[in-house]
Amino acid sequence: MAGAMSERNDRRLDRAERVLAGAAAAATAIATLWVFTRSPDEATLRETIRILYVHVGAAFMAYVAYGITATAAILYLWRRNRRFDHVAVAAAEWSVVLSSITLITGSIWAKVASNWWWQWSDPRLTLTLLLWFVYVGYLLLRHVTDGDRRATLSAVLAVAAIPAGILNHFATLLFRTEHPPPILNRPGGAAADPGIVRAVLLSLVAYALIVGWGMLARVRLEAARDALDEP
Repeated sequence: MAGAMSERNDRRLDRAERVLAGAAAAATAIATLWVFTRSPDEATLRETIRILYVHVGAAFMAYVAYGITATAAILYLWRRNRRFDHVAVAAAEWSVVLSSITLITGSIWAKVASNWWWQWSDPRLTLTLLLWFVYVGYLLLRHVTDGDRRATLSAVLAVAAIPAGILNHFATLLFRTEHPPPILNRPGGAAADPGIVRAVLLSLVAYALIVGWGMLARVRLEAARDALDEP
């Protein structure tokens, strides 16, 4: 009976992966088409505004990945259920990928807009890099430990990173920073052309579907690895 239920569950997850993969591919194609055919140039940045669509989506989903990692880590420490550890490591890997995209595209954008690649005095940039190192350390820690010790130590590190993530989110409000303020959720409404706003939203949908698909696949892989490691 248990074997049959497990088989049915695997089939459902296989279908979910295929649906998410198809939706992610379609959303990416639509967003790319819109960005290059319908999105207007910006008055100052001109066509280089298109870097924004890669940067903002990656940055937003990086925060989502940080939050999922931290939440799953707290739940693991509380419940000691390895499923939460599987979710945490999947989200942590996406945190590194998305933070890398954010840092690279942000530096390119800064060079185009302000003629500099990096400012160590900027709190948003420095905190993002700090979080990148924390999550790389999280993944390295998992490679040198195993079993419950690996899950516990990495969960503690993920929880310890929560203040840095919160501070990073509010950095543009709390400190003087070179980073521009948000363009979508300003008090008076979005501070951009509606065509630019639509392109940003489409890129966010594409990123969300890609990350959702990737996380589902990665959680299943981690669960399979854990099953093989069981005595």
